[in-house]
Amino acid sequence: MNILFFGSSEYSVIILKALLKTNYSLSVITTPDQPKPRSKKLLPSPVKQFCQKNNLSFEHINRYSQISSCDLIISADFGQKIPNKILKSAKINTLNLHPSLLPKYRGATPVPRAILANEAKTGITIIKMTDKIDAGPIIIQKTVNIKPNDTSETLLKHCFSLGAKLLIKTLPDYIEHKITPKPQPIKSPTPYCQRFIKKDGFVNWKNFISALKTNGQNLHNKIRALYPWPGVYTVMPNNKTLKILSAELANHQLVPILVQLEGKNPISWKQFLAGYQHLLQ
Repeated sequence: MNILFFGSSEYSVIILKALLKTNYSLSVITTPDQPKPRSKKLLPSPVKQFCQKNNLSFEHINRYSQISSCDLIISADFGQKIPNKILKSAKINTLNLHPSLLPKYRGATPVPRAILANEAKTGITIIKMTDKIDAGPIIIQKTVNIKPNDTSETLLKHCFSLGAKLLIKTLPDYIEHKITPKPQPIKSPTPYCQRFIKKDGFVNWKNFISALKTNGQNLHNKIRALYPWPGVYTVMPNNKTLKILSAELANHQLVPILVQLEGKNPISWKQFLAGYQHLLQ
C-alpha cells in the first residue's frame, strides 16, 4: 500500500507520526518555505522540519511533478489546494482529515470558528476528497467536547490526535471496501470558514473595559479562538497596543492572565495593573 501524504502544520505532523508506525509505504509532500512576517527569513513548514530531523524524504508541492500512480492520498491540514491531476493519480481514493463535525464549519478555520460561536462540541471528520471543498462523502467522524478554556491550539491538537487514532483504525476496512461513505448535504448549516487577518484580532478599548466588568463571554471566546494567530489586541488611551494572550471567566467577567505591551515581553495581569490601573477607570 503506497500512500502519498500531504501536510504542512504541527497538526499534520501528528497524523504523519501515526502513519509512520504502520506498514504502509509513505511519501511526504509539504508546502514551500514561507517568509517570517518581520524578518522575511524563509521558514520551513513543521512537516519539513520533522522530515529533516528524522531523515525522511519529502518534496515541496510546487516541485512535485512525478504523477506516478499511488494507492491512496491522505491530506491533513495541508493548507493548499492539491492539483486535480495529483488527486486523480490515486488508485483507491483521496482522503482528508477535517477538524469539525462536517457539514458544519467547512473551510480553513473550523476550530476557531466553533469557539467563536460558543459551541460546546466540535469533532474530527475523515472524508473522501472531491472538487468541492470539505464537501465529500463522510467515511467516519467523532465528536470532541470543547473545554471552557480550550484555545484553537489545544483543541486542534486534541482533534488531530483523535483523528490519527481514527485514521489508523479505519484504513484497513476502508481499503477493503468494508465502509460505505455517507454523502454530505449540499449546503452547510454554518458559513464558510475564511482565513483570519491581523485586524480580526482588534478589540475596542471600551469593549475591553466592559468585558472586565460584565458579559465577558464573547471576548473570552475571541481570545481563545484567535490564539495563537492572529491574537487579540486593543489600543489603550495612551495609544499603546496591548495584546491579551490568555484569560479566563469569573462570574461572567473577563479576567486577563497574560498580556503583552507593544515591544515588551509578556507579563501577568497583576504586573500590568501595577503600572496602568488608572487607565481602567
